[in-house]
Amino acid sequence: MGRHSRSIALAGAVCLALAGAAAARAEMRILAPPDGAILGRTPVTLIGTGADAAIEVTVTGPSSVSTFSGKISGKAFTAEVQLSPGENTVLVKSGEQSQRITYTYVPKDLPAGAYRFHPPVEEGDCKSCHPQGVGRTYPVSEAKLCNSCHDPKTGAKRLHGPLGTGTCSVCHDPHGSSNPKFLVMNVRALCVQCHAQTRSQTHIQKSGDKKCPECHDPHGSDKQYLLR
Repeated sequence: MGRHSRSIALAGAVCLALAGAAAARAEMRILAPPDGAILGRTPVTLIGTGADAAIEVTVTGPSSVSTFSGKISGKAFTAEVQLSPGENTVLVKSGEQSQRITYTYVPKDLPAGAYRFHPPVEEGDCKSCHPQGVGRTYPVSEAKLCNSCHDPKTGAKRLHGPLGTGTCSVCHDPHGSSNPKFLVMNVRALCVQCHAQTRSQTHIQKSGDKKCPECHDPHGSDKQYLLR
């Protein structure tokens, strides 16, 4: 191999290594509450992942600016932040990474679409799900963890796919949600994430635009098509 060919090969290897390193580094993300959430309590537990340095949170409210520090466990982090009534801009920094989100704090007359924390998070009991520390999963399957508080939904002959594989978080957010039942999104949008075939939309239209759980049990059923 000539010098020119070796240089090209070396440059290619360096590029691949850099690309791999960039892919390996987790990008900082806010897991809860999501951007744009409407909240009825303060302080708020902010939960995120992908930290590569100390966490600093700056909250700019309608009439004040406050700075808070976070706690890190591996790449995961939490921070207790105080909000002011109205819209608050929240800037989260970790080393060279930053993310800007907004939360609206409504002290009373909370609207129906407000964000609600899952009870363990609401009570600050992270260890009930993360006994080895924030960001570390419980040393049992996800389904067994959920069933330590919730009644198992596995008694039917036919189980919905996510439940059958024991992955409740495909449909339910373990930290909180602005949707009923702590769903990760509204029920129609959630169902068509997997059931996106053309016939699914036709079926929805023929049903009179009913919500899917009106006819189908989202956990399991003894009947075909998970019919109730």
